[in-house]
Amino acid sequence: MEVKLDAETEKLVQKEIETGRFADATALVGKALQHYLIAREFGEEYTREEIERKIERGLAQLDAGQGIDGEEFFEELRKRGQDLQAPRK
Repeated sequence: MEVKLDAETEKLVQKEIETGRFADATALVGKALQHYLIAREFGEEYTREEIERKIERGLAQLDAGQGIDGEEFFEELRKRGQDLQAPRK
C-alpha cells in the first residue's frame, strides 16, 4: 500500500525520523495508527470544547472528594491498552 502525504505532513514525518525514535516512515505511521486506534477505542475523539467541559467536570469532582487514586487509574489504563494491542482470535 502506498500513501501520499501532503508536504507539511511529510516534513513532520521526516523530522520525527531524524530524532532517531523511528527507523523509517513505515515504523512511524504504524505506531501512530496504533495509538490513534487505541485512543479511538477509549472514546478520545473530542472537540476542544468537550475536553474543556470534561476538565471542568473532573475538577469539580475532585473538589467534591470524588477523585480516584492516580496509580490505580494508570494501572487500569495500561491493562486496557495491552488488551487492545493483544492479537485477536
